[in-house]
This record gives sequence, C-alpha cells and structure tokens, in this order.
Amino acid sequence: MSIAPIKFVDRGSGDEGVVLVRVLEDSVGLALSLRKNGDIEVVFGSEELDQVIVALQTARRTLLTHEG
Repeated sequence: MSIAPIKFVDRGSGDEGVVLVRVLEDSVGLALSLRKNGDIEVVFGSEELDQVIVALQTARRTLLTHEG
C-alpha cells in the first residue's frame, strides 16, 4: 500500500522532490527522490518508524519556536 506522495522543493538545492511512503507486510519503505539528483529508499520496521515519527515531531516543535 502506498501513501499519497508529498511534493516539495528542496531548500538546499532548489530541486523538485517527492517523499514516498509505502507499507509492506511487516515494514515501511521511505523514499526520497530529487528530480535532478537521484533517489534513495530505506525499509525499516515499526520500532524505527516510531523513532522517525518522534524525531520529526521534535523537529516540527523546534521550527515552531523559531517561526514564533
């Protein structure tokens, strides 16, 4: 099962990018793709997924304090 892609512009390079999330039987695939600079996909389990979610939530809270 694939989750809706998230399109973005990379703030470092200006390149168009997309984040893809897909659910496999017992793991999750996370792909990052830049139009001009290639793709990478990592596949991990639920424990690592929880860690990624916590890290992203922490990053979001940090940005909120700077957006203020």
